[in-house]
Amino acid sequence: MRFKTNLAGDAALVLVTLIWGSTFVMAKDVLGYWPPLAYITVRFALAAMILVALFPRRIIDAGRAEWRAGATLGLVLSLAFAGQAVGQVYTTPSKSAFITGLTTPLVPFIALLLLRVRPSLENMIGVTLASVGGILILIPQETGINPGDVVTLLCTLLFAAHITLLSSYSRRVDVRQLTVLQIASAAVVLGFVWLAFRACSVLLVGHPLPEVIMRESVPLVFDLHVVWQIIYLSLVATVATFLLWTWGQSRMSATHAAIIFSLEPVFATAIAVAVRGSKEWMGGRASFGAALVFLGIIVSELRLGERRAAAKTGPIVEDEDIMLADSEG
Repeated sequence: MRFKTNLAGDAALVLVTLIWGSTFVMAKDVLGYWPPLAYITVRFALAAMILVALFPRRIIDAGRAEWRAGATLGLVLSLAFAGQAVGQVYTTPSKSAFITGLTTPLVPFIALLLLRVRPSLENMIGVTLASVGGILILIPQETGINPGDVVTLLCTLLFAAHITLLSSYSRRVDVRQLTVLQIASAAVVLGFVWLAFRACSVLLVGHPLPEVIMRESVPLVFDLHVVWQIIYLSLVATVATFLLWTWGQSRMSATHAAIIFSLEPVFATAIAVAVRGSKEWMGGRASFGAALVFLGIIVSELRLGERRAAAKTGPIVEDEDIMLADSEG
């Protein structure tokens, strides 16, 4: 038994997850002033403009294969975020976070379905531990199922598909190019949906419309408090994190990345406690859940039974190596 060596990629994704955890309180504050779809659209649009300004040649030099990869990731990502925003209208934040956390156990099955990649034993053990830990941290007090829960669950499938596809595409396309293409594509899709909702609320005024559309007709608040939060969420939590995420995930499997992302509720809760006080912590249940998440990550770093398997069948080919071979072939 020994440890794997992709520590640089792991560190990149841990930093990404830490930054995402820091956005929990901030995004909740922004949503008190802006409707969900408007917030996500402006965040991605600003991030796309920054990325295009930083890497203009990556857009100009992109070929058909690069655009196909970026557009596919951007479409999946935008639909996931848009659907999650719609779901949040009808469900509570705690239930939304809990359902979205189901991404981790879904990724191995999505990877098997889309890429024919079978996760390793240590990754499956890690997924199980991290998933149970995330459930203990995020399990909501509310009961019952509403339409928002169903929509959010469908979005969880999209998030899992995005993580899976990113592991494949990031091995074939330049990190900066793939990042700018997928964020730009997502911004275009989100912008189209947002403008369509706004147009419906204006053209069909006086007619009964779904609540999710009516919410988007609310005027946007551009005071200094909201503006600096949007800038942080766009520049740091989108531009920087997606560059790090794409680079880091090119060095690991989708399942391994999903295990690391299970740290998000741990970081989010810890930061919420630091900002809002101890009332945000759920006591022993959350502490045990956080310990299971960390244990799951440690287990996923091991190569269990490698020597025994190698003696019987030759050197083991990890799921990361399979994906690399597929992308190069």
